[in-house]
Amino acid sequence: MTAARTTLFEDPAKEERLPPLPGVMPATSVVPLLDAVTVDHGPRDLLGRFFLLADRAIRNQGLRLAYCGDFSILKAINEANRASWYPMLPCFDSRGGAGPHNAYFFLAYDAEEVVATQVGRVYDMPDGFTDHCRSLRLMYDDPATAVDGESCTLLGDAGRVGEGIRGRVVFSGGTWCKPGKARGRGFAALLARLSRSFALARFGTEWTVSSVRSSHIAGGLMRAYGYTRLDYEFKWRSPIQSGAPSTTEDPIGLVHMPREELLSDLGAYMTKLNPSSQAAE
Repeated sequence: MTAARTTLFEDPAKEERLPPLPGVMPATSVVPLLDAVTVDHGPRDLLGRFFLLADRAIRNQGLRLAYCGDFSILKAINEANRASWYPMLPCFDSRGGAGPHNAYFFLAYDAEEVVATQVGRVYDMPDGFTDHCRSLRLMYDDPATAVDGESCTLLGDAGRVGEGIRGRVVFSGGTWCKPGKARGRGFAALLARLSRSFALARFGTEWTVSSVRSSHIAGGLMRAYGYTRLDYEFKWRSPIQSGAPSTTEDPIGLVHMPREELLSDLGAYMTKLNPSSQAAE
């Protein structure tokens, strides 16, 4: 689907120097955020203003935002920061079928390195989120390529709720903020909203779904992300430990948000984003 391109921000973004990325050279698939944004779906004015304000809020913190569709770059960043970041889930990797036609990721960077990321994978789910998990189609375009012993299931209330999550869905995740540089500065809250707004604007998503560890929910992360719906349990198992495995002591919850709630939350959040913002709370 094609729509007229809207320029959101006249800015010297094209003069920016992208940081050296671990293991790769900067690629043409890495571009400043606002050069990548088109609003093909959803309320153009609201979404356009949000992308502009989000970019400015990050700039006020001395960082830049970029979009990328080359998942080998994400993999390289993930591997270079394994001390503070679990391996990526297969759905956020080219081996699981992620590419610019069905996925995206954002990176925030300073003059030295990438300091934060956020990923989204988009699906058409006429049969529901629960079945996509059970069949491993959430993780792999072709479940036959899954590693022996891998499983993805929704238990209890999450399984029942997942049956009703249908249509075009974005599974948002891969949130990472580098300790000492980006962690604890409110970036995760902004990146979560950036992910689901971008998915709506480009792909016309009807639902946003993510998974959050129980210990992080207790620490206020779910509230910071803007989610109000939580059900247990999202359970991922892999013998090669891709992604954060769920445990009895720290189960993973399924958080989910329909489009109407996305837009309502976004409007409220935007009151915190203005050109003089000192932080993206």
